[in-house]
Amino acid sequence: MCGICGITWNDQNLIRSMGQVIKHRGPEQEGFYIDDSISMCCERLKILDLSENAKQPLHNEDSSIWVVLNGEIYNFQEIKKELENKHKFYTNADTEVIVHAYEEYGEDCVHKLNGMFSFAIWDSNKKKLFIARDRLGVKPLFYCTVNNNLLFSSEIKSLLQFDGVKRQINYDGLYQFVTYAYTIDGQTMLQGIHELLPGHKLVYSFSDKSLKIKKYWDLSIAESKNDEDYYLKNLEELLTKSIRLRKVSDAPLGALLSGGLDSSIMVAILSKISDEPVKTFTTGFGHALDEFSEAKVVAEHCGTDHKEILLNFDYLSKSLPTILWHMESPFGRPSILSNYLVAEQVKKFVTVVYTGEGSDELFGGYNRYLIYSKNEPDVSLEKKLNSITSGFFKDGNSTRKIFSDTVMNYNNSTNNPKNVFLKIINENKNASLLNQALLFEIKTEIPGAQTWRIDRCGSAHAVEMREPFLDYELAQFSLSIPPNLKINQENGINKKYILQKLATKFLPEKIAKRKKFPWGIPFYDFFIKEFLPLAESAIENSFKEKRPYLVNSKSYANNLFQNIVSNNDGNITNKEIEINDIILRQLLFLFNLELWTQIFIESDNLANPNLELNKFF
Repeated sequence: MCGICGITWNDQNLIRSMGQVIKHRGPEQEGFYIDDSISMCCERLKILDLSENAKQPLHNEDSSIWVVLNGEIYNFQEIKKELENKHKFYTNADTEVIVHAYEEYGEDCVHKLNGMFSFAIWDSNKKKLFIARDRLGVKPLFYCTVNNNLLFSSEIKSLLQFDGVKRQINYDGLYQFVTYAYTIDGQTMLQGIHELLPGHKLVYSFSDKSLKIKKYWDLSIAESKNDEDYYLKNLEELLTKSIRLRKVSDAPLGALLSGGLDSSIMVAILSKISDEPVKTFTTGFGHALDEFSEAKVVAEHCGTDHKEILLNFDYLSKSLPTILWHMESPFGRPSILSNYLVAEQVKKFVTVVYTGEGSDELFGGYNRYLIYSKNEPDVSLEKKLNSITSGFFKDGNSTRKIFSDTVMNYNNSTNNPKNVFLKIINENKNASLLNQALLFEIKTEIPGAQTWRIDRCGSAHAVEMREPFLDYELAQFSLSIPPNLKINQENGINKKYILQKLATKFLPEKIAKRKKFPWGIPFYDFFIKEFLPLAESAIENSFKEKRPYLVNSKSYANNLFQNIVSNNDGNITNKEIEINDIILRQLLFLFNLELWTQIFIESDNLANPNLELNKFF
């Protein structure tokens, strides 16, 4: 994992500033390539080839082609063997493979790569910049143009180091955050700054300063009709292959283990194919909702080198501006807070860590998918269309009580969830509604919420998180599995049925068939004792400053606080209530929206901002 950035002109001071602000992504090695046409930087976290020789940017034999990479190419050794007869390698890094693959295959080199990546290649022969992002969007890449010149980076704050990039709120992007909790079409919260979509490539030509973006890969639903053993066999092979590929590392490696189905089967397979005990980590807060006991069962069963890490809220409140600085977008998911704390602690032991994100979207693990798994005549298509998003402001009437028309007028845009989902349905008419919904989720929720969260929380502490469920071959196979093997309702409702069935081969049945509990933090404790006064202060400031994205009345916001206080009995031990409390998520989002405005719109120091909590309220 690294931080990469570049501009299509020569400016040593600017490229150094852009690199410094994302140095947390790769604090171990810094490298530049600068000529009359381009300036590129890589802030590197050493994962493969830990030597100085592998410092990025890397080049080809005659130094006419240069590359910077964020991420990992898991199959780089296989590609290297194909290229060694024609090309001379001077490192053992995966990054160098991209240079020679580009020489050999041109832009089609991206089809050879299996990994999580965003990279940029400067081809001085053809005077063009070639940028690509991995198929499922595990690694980020942002870009903007100013006077027909291109800037790109792993993070938005890096682009903002250039004074020519205006800091203005993009209200279409904000509407998408209100609706989805993320954006779906490459827009961001800032006008003019875009995210390269998963499975897309960008080519900037220096001859005419033109920019072209093209999709190079896409998922498709291809449901097949085979017996259960067929799907079990292929699922095991693909998941094992994905886990094995992600073992490649010259840095210390481990795995997060919650004791739930996803992390448990991941650890079980990883342990089976490893020569030494896998380092596993379980975190908790000393709370009734902790999962230490479940994780211990898995750790003992798999013989892992297991550590239990106790987290606390001691400095979480003070860290809220810093967490938002790393996330770069307002968020309402409390799991982000725990992800941030976990990455900080895990860094003491390893640099690379496996995590189980993506399984729910591939195999139907969330309750919100149940409505798509059965053909009930009394549930209208309209209701199913309106139920697809996992955003925190689903009720249009209540949403308009807090967000202004400046935001909500985008409700009828093509980015409305109903319109986006209906398009997927119409393009996949022969597929089941469940797989149509899961395709929507893989294309939106995965890059918008899951990989974004994991990348930012890990990179804040220079930890590379790898997600074996988000292997593109596994994702494509998942869309061939019929819906009854994902959500099976013959003997009660079994979500992720096929994965549960596979897990019984590797794990005790009580773990394999354990009821799903989303991983997060006991945030009632934190919210009631620590967060609510901060949220009240932040939202009060939003109305005081007359933020154009809010309505003039703050009565709805006041009702949110009153409902929190009246509904809290001070002893929340039911995780279903804990995780699904939408009001707390809405308040967290509104709090972060105010912080985001102060930091990313109003701050006069984006190179080294003052992130002390008392500065804001």
